[in-house]
Amino acid sequence: MNTINRPKENLPIVYTSKAKCRDCYRCVRVCPVNAIRMKDGQAEVITEICIACGTCISACPQQAKAYRTDYEKVIQMIEDGDQMALSLAPSFVVRYNDWEQKRLPSALRMLGFHYVGETSVGAWHTAVSTASYIKDHPERSHICTACPAVVSYVLHETPSLSVNLVPIVSPMIAHARMLKTENPKRKVVFAGPCVAKKDEAQWNKNKKLVDAVLTFDELDELLKLKNINIERCEESSFNEQVPGNARLFPIEGGLLRTADLSTDMLDAQIIAVSGYQEVNEVLSTLMEKGDVRFIIEPLFCKNGCINGPFSKQNSNSFLSRAKVLDFAKNYPGLEAINKKLYNSLSVSFAERSSLKKKSYSEEQIKEVLKRTGKLLPTDELNCTACGYASCRDKAIAVLDGIAESEMCMPYMRRLAEQKFDTMIDRDPNGIILLNNELQILHMNPAFKKMFTCSDSLLTKSISYLIDPDPFEKLSTGKDLVVKQIVHYGSYNLICHLIAYSLPEDNNFVGVFVDVTDSQVSKEKLTEIKSETVIKAHELIEHQISMAQELAKFLGENTARGEILMKNLIDSIKK
Repeated sequence: MNTINRPKENLPIVYTSKAKCRDCYRCVRVCPVNAIRMKDGQAEVITEICIACGTCISACPQQAKAYRTDYEKVIQMIEDGDQMALSLAPSFVVRYNDWEQKRLPSALRMLGFHYVGETSVGAWHTAVSTASYIKDHPERSHICTACPAVVSYVLHETPSLSVNLVPIVSPMIAHARMLKTENPKRKVVFAGPCVAKKDEAQWNKNKKLVDAVLTFDELDELLKLKNINIERCEESSFNEQVPGNARLFPIEGGLLRTADLSTDMLDAQIIAVSGYQEVNEVLSTLMEKGDVRFIIEPLFCKNGCINGPFSKQNSNSFLSRAKVLDFAKNYPGLEAINKKLYNSLSVSFAERSSLKKKSYSEEQIKEVLKRTGKLLPTDELNCTACGYASCRDKAIAVLDGIAESEMCMPYMRRLAEQKFDTMIDRDPNGIILLNNELQILHMNPAFKKMFTCSDSLLTKSISYLIDPDPFEKLSTGKDLVVKQIVHYGSYNLICHLIAYSLPEDNNFVGVFVDVTDSQVSKEKLTEIKSETVIKAHELIEHQISMAQELAKFLGENTARGEILMKNLIDSIKK
């Protein structure tokens, strides 16, 4: 018997690379269990409640979400010369091309695996055991448990439905148990598209069954590190053939078909769903209609494992589904009539240890809402930009310590606008905003003081106040910026005007820097300099006149003095 209990010493499976994280809140928005804590504008994964579904990894636009890699473990196993077995998830047919599928077993053997098999072998045993259990317990609804993310989700979100979980292990664990039974000393490695398998492998005793879990990305990295080129490998087969329809497991209804249960889309009691939103809806329905007996095959990733975080290179889910169907058709499973069922597949699911949800009073919630300007219910826009479904949900998250008030985009924008308006209002320079018809839209206090006007001129033409010529130049589109010194005589102002256009809004802005004092000072200095030159000229004329009179009496010496005086006059002029 096996219970879910994540060891504390294990490293987190999903985590944030803080160097890449930018506050876009995408991970908050997509996380199905609210396992993201925002701190100082960066997202942290709350390991205690994370179900390792990988949704945030796929959704993060900055690629700031990462997962714990295990390929170093496998490298160590290879170097230690361990007996190794690889269980390959059935969605490998989506990841690899047709010619690669035929050569992949050889490439994996070259890597160091003595046994290379398909997880579908275990999937058949899981499906048949599930059908048998459902048949023996017709008194209640059943939730199939092949997907570990679904199991974690049920135990986290709807623990009351844990009794409806079919107590049968997943295909990965079933295959691992079979491989360990054959050879207890061998190391079992699983490779697939799923991050949640890493979580499942460390549920209590599972870690003794699966020694390492690789994504397809990690598997490719291993082949690259060991310089193994699939193209150069020969074609070969897997060590064991798959029984029945087990290769259909990675698509919706795959377990039901393998178990020979109804796959009729119009069957009211047997339901195959995928994607956590649909999973959540069907679980809610199950809780509401307890008297109806449902058989539910849920897959957490939309369209199934073919759309797992690391399943494919082709983004078209329908083409991926077609590849699985074609592969199953071209390589039909063995007749399973006489196949001996592996019976040791039972499991028990204990409630996950998670953060307990606290309850808060209405006053506490309203107090948080007030911090972001939500004083009335009509102020609650519920825009979901913060990642939460409603403003109240986000307020509760703030009280839980996993969200920040600053995550509210409308509030932060309003705050920025208010700060900008304050800056404009307190600017000592005059600032005016005009529309495309040069009508006044806004004037800051400094402008109104400089031109002795008020808001009564709003919507009036700028020509009511000043010459519109600089703005008319802008309106022609030839100039984007006009800079000039303008003398406004009627206002006793001399301004350095900087006028520019806002093409996206079809508006014009004028910034008036008062340079009256500096301009007047400059003019006074020029006047003083002119007066000094005039007086110098007068002195020179006087000196020349005196020199001419004295020359008559002083002769050549006086003439020499005149030359010296002339030189002095030239110097003064300069």
